[in-house]
Amino acid sequence: MKHAVERARGKRYVGLPEFARASEEVLSELGIEQKRGTVSLVPDERTIRYYLGEGLIQPADEKQGTSSVFSYKHLLQLVAVKKLQAEHLPIRKIRELVTDKDEQQLESLLGVTASVSKRTDDKEAKLYLESLLAPSMLVANIGAPQDAAPLSSPAEPSRSDPSASWQRVEIEPGLELHIRSDYRPPVSSSRTRGLAERIRTAISRYWRDKQ
Repeated sequence: MKHAVERARGKRYVGLPEFARASEEVLSELGIEQKRGTVSLVPDERTIRYYLGEGLIQPADEKQGTSSVFSYKHLLQLVAVKKLQAEHLPIRKIRELVTDKDEQQLESLLGVTASVSKRTDDKEAKLYLESLLAPSMLVANIGAPQDAAPLSSPAEPSRSDPSASWQRVEIEPGLELHIRSDYRPPVSSSRTRGLAERIRTAISRYWRDKQ
């Protein structure tokens, strides 16, 4: 089944009211929750104007009469902003993550995996996994212990190759991913999503327990 955002690919929205309604529908389907009272659950026209002014959404480069025409990319930017706000990121960091990103990068940030099945090369799969996880790992600066147990795919055997080596990949300052040389990342979209969700859940639980 397609991601709620992906189903809007190719659509255009004439004027802020239509764009706001479309974004509300997608956000409601995704179930993104805003736990801070100062952040709106769904953006109204005033909020969208604020995002435009802050550079979180790029200005529309097309007009229909006096109305701005918003595209699929604008919708991706808006949903990405709400997703990152739900993860308690400040506006400055959200702007950094969203600005100048193309549609594919924004889709990866949101977990849209339509093209994942084509990424069979190990290096490509690893890079995709990093791009998928990085935004969600920005919830806080979480330091991973040097002796922390590595995360592995469901199909990986529990016994490791004695000759295997480890590589450290920095996802975010203060957060590292440890990869064993005999590890092979998942190539199917379902297993990639499952792995990403397990990591997100583990870090969310770890951070919640510390508070």
